[in-house]
Order: sequence, then structure tokens, then C-alpha cells
Amino acid sequence: MSDERRAIWLLDSGIGGLTIARAIRRRLPGLVQHYIADHAAFPYGGLDAETLITRVCDLMTRAVAARPVDAVVIACNTASTVVLPALRARLSIPVVGVVPAIRPAAAASLSGVIGVLATPGTVKSAHVATLIERFAGHCRVLKIGAPNLAALAEQHWRDGTLDQKALARELAPLRAPEWRSLDQLVLGCTHYPLLREAIAAQLGGRVQLVDSGDAVARRLEAVLGNPSLEQGENVGGCLHVTGKAAESSAFVARVRAEGFREILVDKHTAVLR
Repeated sequence: MSDERRAIWLLDSGIGGLTIARAIRRRLPGLVQHYIADHAAFPYGGLDAETLITRVCDLMTRAVAARPVDAVVIACNTASTVVLPALRARLSIPVVGVVPAIRPAAAASLSGVIGVLATPGTVKSAHVATLIERFAGHCRVLKIGAPNLAALAEQHWRDGTLDQKALARELAPLRAPEWRSLDQLVLGCTHYPLLREAIAAQLGGRVQLVDSGDAVARRLEAVLGNPSLEQGENVGGCLHVTGKAAESSAFVARVRAEGFREILVDKHTAVLR
């Protein structure tokens, strides 16, 4: 694709992938971003593999046909563990996924004890098991499947509220005495960095939180191979929400702050002023 269309599509089941979009914007500010928040199917962990593959492939092929781009980023750990081979077979442009940051966490651990905090489906996946075997074989690894943490992050992004007791329940396994030496925690869902400060506060600052945002941005930079993208300002993209969306003034302000000019809720488009 020519340099005139320096753009990407990102996809997540909600707004968690915005943490990946932010990392990409920091590294490649000249790249226009379009984003699908697939709220109609949130959370992706609730779908079986065949349904998820079909849905993501259909969404992304239609999105790329409507707005051609240079690459697609699946900004969701759950979807990345399932759909990448099928989606790459459907598209002629690069597709970049998200890999839980197990390798850097294991390399940085001084105690040899790390945690992987993700959705239940992700922590049980063969993909995560392979990453642990390849890169963290020398570590003790605590895997925590947090069923409600992504929803807490969605709510926190939308209105700034956070149920601290609910957050504590999601993080409870990390407080078990046998894991007191844990010093690295992989945030294995793109929603979780939205709660980075709150998670760190509950863990008392003793654990380093590691996410995949910068790694995805570096990978995308290498795939696109366009130094001019390191300059400029990322504006003008579209945020497409499937299903219902609360188009309040606060929601619009948050979308604008993320660098998007349009909100598309199914067939309704709003231009942000």
C-alpha cells in the first residue's frame, strides 16, 4: 500500500485495546488509527473458538474493505491466541497480534516467581502454556484467571469509578503466602493496563507490572518499515462500536482524548468537534 494510506485497524472486544493504541501512538504518531470496539460480543472469552474466528474474520475483512489500511492489529490477548492464522489467510496485509509479556517478565524477575493475570480462557490456553515452557521454565509461575477484571476496566475508563472490593477479589490469589516472593506480574489482557495504578496500589508496590503495549508497537514499526511514521500527529481516525454505546458527552470526550475524530455506532456516525 502506498504511503498515502498510513493507517491501521485495531480490534478488541471493548476499549482495552486502546492501551495498545496508545503505545503505538507514542512510537508512531504519524500513523492514523481506526478502532473496532466489539461490544456486541464482549467479552471474547465467552465465545467458543469457531464463533470467535468467524466473527473476527468477518468484522476485519469488512472493515479493511471499507477503509483500506497498511496493517491490522488484533489488540486482544484472547483473540490473538485463536484467530491469527485464519485472519492472516483472509487478508493480504500484515496482521499483528498481542502476546502476553511472559518472556520479559521472566527475564527481569530476581526472585524467579512471576504471575500471569489474564482472562480465564487466556490463562488456560495452549499458547500461554507454550510461552511459559519456552521462556519461563526457570520460574515458578502463578496463573490467575480473572473473570471480571476486564469489565471493571471498561467501567473505570467510561466513568472513572472502580469497585475496590471487586478488584481485591480478582487479585486475591496474589496474596497467598506461597506467592509472597512474586516480583513480576504480566498483565495478560489489554484492558488491565487501564487499572495499572489501582492494581499496583493493591499489591503495595512490591510487584513490577509488565504489559505488551511497547512490544506490539515495536513489532508494528518493524512490519511497516516506514521511518516517516515516527513524525506527525495521530488524528482523524474512526472508533467503531458494535452493539449499544452510551454516547454521552463524557464518552465523546474520552474518545476524542484517545485521538479519534469519528464515532461509528453500527450504522450511525458522529463527527467529533
